[in-house]
Amino acid sequence: MSKVPVVAVVACMIPEMGIGFQGKLPWRLATEMKYFKEVTSTTKDPTKVNAVVMGRKTWESIPPRFRPLPNRINMVVSRQPRAQLHLDDQVYSTSSLSQGIEHLNTNFGERLERIYIIGGAEIYSQSYELVDHWLVTKIQPLPESQVPEMDTHLDPQRLALTFKERSLDELSQFLPQTSVPIVNPIEEKGFHYWFTLYTNQRAL
Repeated sequence: MSKVPVVAVVACMIPEMGIGFQGKLPWRLATEMKYFKEVTSTTKDPTKVNAVVMGRKTWESIPPRFRPLPNRINMVVSRQPRAQLHLDDQVYSTSSLSQGIEHLNTNFGERLERIYIIGGAEIYSQSYELVDHWLVTKIQPLPESQVPEMDTHLDPQRLALTFKERSLDELSQFLPQTSVPIVNPIEEKGFHYWFTLYTNQRAL
């Protein structure tokens, strides 16, 4: 376990836990995006900061004008040499997720409140043994809406084996202050969705 809490953040379509199609999100949910931004950039301790860790494809999927993600330490996981990633001095790089977490702990431990892992699929698949918590937004289409196509999924069995879903009150206590009301479900653009927290059972 990391000294600084490590939290994977993901939105997925249940029950198959689909997270993407052809490298993109199959939905654009403004409230969910606001939740992601506020949770990952806000700290309970005002003297601290969070880090976000992502794979190269996730980094490249962020429009250039929005990266690096502001008010967070940004780290990109890639086996490519740093020169090929075209990262500026504000962005850190690492060849593996575990090394990246270790680097953040070693170099920023006292300043860091949480390390958030934000995708994509390959990075999430490496996260099950490394993270303390998952923040999972569970999405479903409304009955009159079409189910979007998916080609990328999380592994629900691996999540269920190691992590325990917490109550809505426990989620509210876990989160930093956010302007998004933690009420479930939220309806938006033909979907309804729930914010959930899972904690590694070894930490309970």
